[in-house]
Amino acid sequence: MPPYLTVLLILLASSVVQGAVGFAGGLFAIPLLLMMGISAPEAVSINMVASTVQNALGAWRLRREIDFRVAFRPTIIRFITLPLGVATLYWVGNANKDLASQVVGCIILLILAAQWLLSVPPQDQLHWAWEILAFSFGGFLLGLCGMGGPMMVLWVMAHRWPIIKAKAFLYFIFSTGMLPQAFFLWLFFGDEIFGAIGLGLAGIPSLIIGMLIGLKIGSHLPDHVIRRLTIAVLVVIALSSIIVPMLKSKPAAARLSAPYTTHGACHV
Repeated sequence: MPPYLTVLLILLASSVVQGAVGFAGGLFAIPLLLMMGISAPEAVSINMVASTVQNALGAWRLRREIDFRVAFRPTIIRFITLPLGVATLYWVGNANKDLASQVVGCIILLILAAQWLLSVPPQDQLHWAWEILAFSFGGFLLGLCGMGGPMMVLWVMAHRWPIIKAKAFLYFIFSTGMLPQAFFLWLFFGDEIFGAIGLGLAGIPSLIIGMLIGLKIGSHLPDHVIRRLTIAVLVVIALSSIIVPMLKSKPAAARLSAPYTTHGACHV
């Protein structure tokens, strides 16, 4: 059973990152939770609560900057592909816990590479196909690993929006995902997720404190400094998620006698 305090510290740190840069809280928290031995569905469930608290707080603080007409269609697109991501998580989670950690690490590196390679000068308006691509893939990744934000961040950053409007849009989009995500997680994994959700709820004070700290940091430091530091940390976490399982040496008998499964009692 992983130390409860360590989980709270991870949630606190992820909230600081989320508040400072407007995204990447899940990218920060989920690989660390997986490396602690928490199963992929439970890590996603914990982050689901964390993401909702973090982004709901941010959306409330910037509520006057949210354009709900612009946000409506992306929200619907994301909900459509979310079940496919949860179904894929069910397959990956039942296959092997270390595999799930490595998949998440690879996804982080691919997302960061996409952000670097696909960066384009901001425009007043994008073709509708980019909206469908960004938010459908974002919904899929939300269901698969709880990290659907980066592709949507790419879409937002491609617009010539003030940074405060971009953050408000993202906070609102991210905060709307909890109920459908919780429903599909329960549909595929059953009561197992409730223990993880409870742990996430118990960490709400840490989430709020971290979010307020992050918002304060973000208002004083240049955006490019915060983003570079965050990306550096995420690269280290992603590489650790991929490499650490490869370095583990478990007796074959132990592997055969204790196969990973997502069914049964909560592992948190």
